[in-house]
Amino acid sequence: MRNFFVSLIPAGLCGKIFRFFATIKRPTFFARFLISRFAKLYSIDVRLADVPERGFSDLLEFFLREPKPEARPVDADPDGLVTPTESLLSQMGFVSEKEILVVKGEKCSFETLMGRDCAAYEGGLYAILYLSPADFHRIYAPCDARLLGAELIRGAKKPVFLSWVEKHPDVFVTNQRVVMEFDTGRGRFIMAAVGALNVGEITTKFPLPSAGGFEARKGREIAAFEFGSTVVIAFEKDRFQWAETASLGSKILLGQALARARG
Repeated sequence: MRNFFVSLIPAGLCGKIFRFFATIKRPTFFARFLISRFAKLYSIDVRLADVPERGFSDLLEFFLREPKPEARPVDADPDGLVTPTESLLSQMGFVSEKEILVVKGEKCSFETLMGRDCAAYEGGLYAILYLSPADFHRIYAPCDARLLGAELIRGAKKPVFLSWVEKHPDVFVTNQRVVMEFDTGRGRFIMAAVGALNVGEITTKFPLPSAGGFEARKGREIAAFEFGSTVVIAFEKDRFQWAETASLGSKILLGQALARARG
């Protein structure tokens, strides 16, 4: 039923309406009412958030909240690559014939998703990380790494919640996304931050497009979503292995290891 109603609403219109309400700052009591209702609807524990002294000015600022450092400690193992997002680990496997499994046997082209040649990732690990509205929507560096390049690939803004993806598995290669590739010194990884319904923008700590040079630090922010989406991450073949905390269908928290460098 949700899929049916979503399909009736133009994505651009839906996004504009949602953003209008999300950026209301006055009257203050109404902005706070929206925040409290959103937090209650999605069972968000506000105690985990780093709340500004003045409080959150609007729903968008609340949505982009950051966790308190002590709430999400970063895995200290120098070989560990932490998850870039707090999310559901909805898919994991190996890039096969330059394709990845999206859901229930449906595949999509990995190279089309990333918008570039991905020969180095053939046979490497990949994971699809789904962010619910309740999650922290900042994207963090899995480890110390140097940006090799990044670009915005324009496209649609269709939903990426799981029931929609089951019926529209090509959504990852048709939606707007930001693709970022990094060199860790022990192998490369590549990420696509995929936009979704109501996502007004994907912001980055570096200009887009970028030819590289940005130095990322483990557990530090590199990008952020406005209103929910998905990250697809892949690691260069034979350079990394899954961390013991990574299991299909599990919730993975910021700071937890997703993969570990080999050797």
